Amino acid sequence: MEKKIFFDSARSNVLDFFSIEFPAMKLEQVDAFMSMFYKLVNYEEESHKIRPAILISSHINSVVRNIPNCKKIIFYEDEDMSNFKARIKSLMCFCSSDWYIYINFGEENIEYGIIKSLTSIKEKSLLQHLQNKSTLEAIAKRSHLVILNVLGGGICRLSGARGNKCAVCFNLNSQSEYNWDTEIDEFVEACVSKIKTTQKKLSDIKNLITNIFHRVLRDLHGTICIVIDKEYKDKNGFLSDGTWLKEPIEFGKLFLRSSKFDESVLRSYADVLTTMLDFDGITVIDNAGRIRAYNVFIESNPDKKKKIVGGARRRAAYTILQNKSKKIIGVYFQSQDGDNFYKERSDLKKKKKVKIINGEVIGENSDMLPLEIIAKLQQQKKKEEEQGKVEKEKLEKALEKERTEKEKLAKEIAEKERIEKERIEKEKLEKESPASNPEEQTPDTQVENTTNNSNE
Repeated sequence: MEKKIFFDSARSNVLDFFSIEFPAMKLEQVDAFMSMFYKLVNYEEESHKIRPAILISSHINSVVRNIPNCKKIIFYEDEDMSNFKARIKSLMCFCSSDWYIYINFGEENIEYGIIKSLTSIKEKSLLQHLQNKSTLEAIAKRSHLVILNVLGGGICRLSGARGNKCAVCFNLNSQSEYNWDTEIDEFVEACVSKIKTTQKKLSDIKNLITNIFHRVLRDLHGTICIVIDKEYKDKNGFLSDGTWLKEPIEFGKLFLRSSKFDESVLRSYADVLTTMLDFDGITVIDNAGRIRAYNVFIESNPDKKKKIVGGARRRAAYTILQNKSKKIIGVYFQSQDGDNFYKERSDLKKKKKVKIINGEVIGENSDMLPLEIIAKLQQQKKKEEEQGKVEKEKLEKALEKERTEKEKLAKEIAEKERIEKERIEKEKLEKESPASNPEEQTPDTQVENTTNNSNE
């Protein structure tokens, strides 16, 4: 009998997410989004894959007011969700031009449109602004906001204005967390580490490269880019099989006259780098922000002791990291299954730590551990749990014994106190009786006593 497997865990987690970030949304509205998740992560038009970003809001004008140069274009207003899928499909084409779809759930109607921050490519994009904590806090005061962002490898990521995040993974990958933004930020820092310029120009250069690589993450099925020192010389011919530019493209020079920069020039150079990254082979950038080469090929490491498991790009990435040249700084890797990382040569020298959290093996690197190691670690975890259970039982018995002794001691003390109290009460009553206390005798008794004394 065929067994059907449903994504109950994904559904429950998405519902929990919306209950916190957008509690005003109705269940059928959330269901409408979930029913489109698979379609969104696999959407294509004319054989061109589109990975959209959708803003789900209760007050979209709050987003517009809090993002610099942000503009929206309204396309539809509906009273219900009957045309939901058709509206989304009609707006998907604009995502290729860096516009984002928005859906605003108002009190009386549902508004559909596109939204974008109309800024230079050297400035932060709309989604980058929406990563800023203070911006999100300002938006959250007036509006619920959920950002649905589709990335490579069948990943649909949700993030909210109140700081919650979750990702729905259709590839059933065991990797529990993706750090796309962090990996790109570390890579960009390596690319500009030896650029000497003003803080403003440096910020512009970093924003430009960051925007390019976020577009690469969204649009390209895979790439590999190596960062070298600006003084690198290929003495051993390690990177010789490729096209080296006679005059490197220097992003820094594009900002020498930042007040007179040409936006079309910036975008044209960005397109050049994107094209190189989409080409077969490796793109080479140095830490002075210069494009040095592209379409570079290397031989994978033949050493069986350092055998690398994975596709051609992954093998190439780790072969570069294992190279002994101190002038090779790091590698940015991106695969079509949604995995990306930036690693430096120094990362490989660190001891790999492995631990188990809630029954899952967690490592410092993204490589999958062999199954026998996982089994061994899980067996060790089980043994530790059993030992902990025995220790817990011993502790509970000791606590029970201590509690019993305390209760017994408390009863003994209470009994002693009761006996002492009764003794004090008895003595008090004896002192208060008339026969033993002459001062409390009545006047008649006193006369009688006096008469008796006289007779005697």
